[in-house]
Amino acid sequence: MQASFRGTYNDGRTAVAHGCAVTLLADALSLQLDSGAALWWPYGTLTLVSDDRAAGRVVVAPDAASDERLRVVGDGALEALTSAVPRLSGHRTTRGFGRSAMVAAAIVAVLAAFWFGYPVIKDGLVAVFPPSWSDRIGREMTADQALFGEPCTGAAGLAALDDLTRRLSANAGLPEPVRVHVRSSDQVNAFAATGGHVVLLNGLIRQAKTSDEVAGVLAHEIGHVKHRHPLKRLIDVAGIQVFVSAISGDVGAVGTTLLMLNYGRRHEAQADRTALDLMGGAGIDVGGLADFFDRMEENTRNRGTFIPFLETHPPLAERSAAIRAHSGNGSVAPALTNNEWQALREVCAGARKPSLQVLPRPLTSS
Repeated sequence: MQASFRGTYNDGRTAVAHGCAVTLLADALSLQLDSGAALWWPYGTLTLVSDDRAAGRVVVAPDAASDERLRVVGDGALEALTSAVPRLSGHRTTRGFGRSAMVAAAIVAVLAAFWFGYPVIKDGLVAVFPPSWSDRIGREMTADQALFGEPCTGAAGLAALDDLTRRLSANAGLPEPVRVHVRSSDQVNAFAATGGHVVLLNGLIRQAKTSDEVAGVLAHEIGHVKHRHPLKRLIDVAGIQVFVSAISGDVGAVGTTLLMLNYGRRHEAQADRTALDLMGGAGIDVGGLADFFDRMEENTRNRGTFIPFLETHPPLAERSAAIRAHSGNGSVAPALTNNEWQALREVCAGARKPSLQVLPRPLTSS
C-alpha cells in the first residue's frame, strides 16, 4: 500500500508555499499540488535537507543542487521516507560547535577550491564524454512511455517535422545530429536530452496556433543541444556517476536524474539567442516563439492552468520582449505549409496517452 501525507511545497524562487498531497511510489515521490500542478521526484536524486524526529517533520529537495523544498509533518512521515530511501536514514542535523565546526570549515575549504576550478573541470568532462554514451543516456531518458506516452507515428506529420528540423539545424554547427521525437502526452512541454535527442509532447503541438510557434520552441531546444546544456547540467548534478553508469551500461539511473534537471538564466538566454539565429537563418518569423510565450503565460495567469513549459527563468515577459526586438528579420514564410501544419497537428492520432498523470519538471525550467 502506498504511503501518503500532506505537505508544503516551495519552488525556491518565491516565498509562496503550496499545499500538496505527497505519495511514496515504488521509485519516486509524487507531489500533487492543490493548484493542480504535479511533480515527480525520483528517489535516486532525493536529498534530505533536515529532519526533526520529535516534531515528526522532514524537509527534502529533489536533488542537491535544487532550491525547491518539500516539508512534510505527520506521524510516520520520516519513518516511511527513510524506509523507502534507506540511504537518507543516516542524515542528522548537526548540533553543537567544537568538532562539527572544524569539520564544516574543512568541507567549506574543499568546496571553495572545487567551486573556483569547477567550470574548467566540467568543460573538460563534457569535451571527453563519448558521443555514444551521450546518445545512450538520451535514448534511455526519452523512452519512458508511462511518462510521455507512445511515440507518434503519423508519417506526413513526422516528415514535415524532420524537414523543419533540417532547415533549422542546417548551419547551426551542432556537436551532434538532432533527433526529434513526438510523444502522445497532452502536457504542454518540450525538452532536450543528451545525445541530440529532443522531445515534443503532443499537448504543446495542439496548443500552438501556428507552425511558427512550434518552430520557435523547436529552435530553442536545438539551442540547448548546440551548447550541450543537458550534458553539462547532468554532470552538475550526477558528477562522476554519469561516467560510471555509462561504462557499466546501467544508464537508467542517470536517465532518471536527467528528468529532474533544469536550467538557469544564462542557459535559457543562450538557447533563446540561438533560436533567434536559427529561425532567422531558416527564414521563419521569430515572433512565433514570443506569441506562444505570451499566450501561455496569459492562460496560466487568468485560468490558473499549470503549463510546465512556462516554469522558466528569466521571466517570460522579459524573454518575449527580447525576442520581439528581433522581429522583422527580412523575407519570411510560414515554417510549414497549411497541409504540413495540419499533418503535424494530427501526428499523434491513435497513439495511447501515458499511464502516469505526473510529469517531472521540464528541462526548460530553471
